[in-house]
Amino acid sequence: MYRHTIAQSDSGYEIYINLIASPAGRYLSRRPYLINLVKEVLLPLDLKGVRIIIERDMGRNIGTTDIVATSEKDVIYYAQPMKTATFSRFAKNRYPQPSQIFTLIVEKDDNGDYEIQDAWIGPSSPAFPGDEHESTESKLYWQTHALVQDAQAIQSRSITKDCPY
Repeated sequence: MYRHTIAQSDSGYEIYINLIASPAGRYLSRRPYLINLVKEVLLPLDLKGVRIIIERDMGRNIGTTDIVATSEKDVIYYAQPMKTATFSRFAKNRYPQPSQIFTLIVEKDDNGDYEIQDAWIGPSSPAFPGDEHESTESKLYWQTHALVQDAQAIQSRSITKDCPY
């Protein structure tokens, strides 16, 4: 694992990210300026818990979100992003929207340190149906929201108009 340390807390734990294998690493590699936002959000916090979801309004435009609310007017398709087995919902001909919100998912490891598992610009959203972190809200949320087309590289053979969940 390629472990990149973001910060050392006053409480003695390390905050790090796997830049190669984690969803956060893939997202931040395309937007390296967000590393400073990660520090801005996490450094003042004293993290407690096993899995922490942090949604922060940064009070300024920080980029664009790939998650959009959908209606029956949208052309929807499903596909598996690269390196995943879970299907995501996509909206054709939709574009990223400006956002002030930054979301982080942080998990405590076996050593008591915290790994940034996922990060994105936009509001917190439940995991996609079929994901290991799927919640009771997942299906309902993703019936009315989608990722914009081209938000992620997808496995072209997985594209379908039929909802897989």
